[in-house]
Amino acid sequence: MLPPPRPDLARSFERSHPGATLLPIVGDASARRFFRLSPPGGMSRVVMDYGAPFEGETDDIRLARVFEAASLRVARILEPRPEPGCLVMEDLGDTMLEAVLLTGDPATGRSLHEKAVELTRAIAVGGTAALEGSERAGGPALDADRFRFEMDYFLEHYAGGFLRVTPVPASLREILHALADRAASGPRVLCHRDFHSRNLMVVGADLAMVDIQDARWGPDTYDLASLLRDAYVDVDEAFVGSVIGRLDDDARARFEIVAAQRMLKALGTFGYQVGALGRRRYAPAIVRTLARLRRVLPRSGVLEPVHRELTGAGLLATPSGLEG
Repeated sequence: MLPPPRPDLARSFERSHPGATLLPIVGDASARRFFRLSPPGGMSRVVMDYGAPFEGETDDIRLARVFEAASLRVARILEPRPEPGCLVMEDLGDTMLEAVLLTGDPATGRSLHEKAVELTRAIAVGGTAALEGSERAGGPALDADRFRFEMDYFLEHYAGGFLRVTPVPASLREILHALADRAASGPRVLCHRDFHSRNLMVVGADLAMVDIQDARWGPDTYDLASLLRDAYVDVDEAFVGSVIGRLDDDARARFEIVAAQRMLKALGTFGYQVGALGRRRYAPAIVRTLARLRRVLPRSGVLEPVHRELTGAGLLATPSGLEG
């Protein structure tokens, strides 16, 4: 059972919305928490709780302006509440793209998946123009330093913390840093950064994005890699092939490298969530991501050395206890 809201947060909404319910919603892997505010006879809202008061504008507020300037659908911020430390936001409902892909009508899922692919292009084109003209133009980027940090995080929290593989071979760290450098090269655009089926809400026949607070500059294939190598659903390889087939040779090569880096980064996150925090709901994502890496890494001459080092260190085998 999810814990109730903080007392000061609950009191704030008791004063402003007498009789309203404030019920927890399952959130993401961050420290933020989410609640649905349902006033008697009124429209529901989502409350994003930062856990502490804040001053000025948060990244959620700044980046919402960028996405909205590009006519990209995100949850509208209706009311910042700095004192209790939360944002009151538009309620986009509970239907994630994940649910449609897992249990919905296959034709509907395919149509929405195509719309998600189109959305990555819209972010890369219109979103980039909006970011260039915003106060975030000089903001953070998914660059080589960031990607190297993520590879070190994978080695620390998945290889070391989750699998207890220590010490990490120096040759493995070296080859993962080289992968990070290659992933960071190429054209730079606005990236949502966590563009996957749990962050895409189905609203009518369209999609809306949530969890945009980490959006930043990054490689032009990053969001597409996040979508097609989504750790939460089994994406049809024929669909992946049809989408990648629309790219030119250079973009396809960039996609494969970026996708490999992102999958390893994700394993670091999942390993920490399961191993350190006991959040077993991320265990299937580990199994799915490992299976993908075993399948896609040997296909590429560029990625074959990464496959060889990871296999030699025992990092691509499915850990015991996660197979089911």
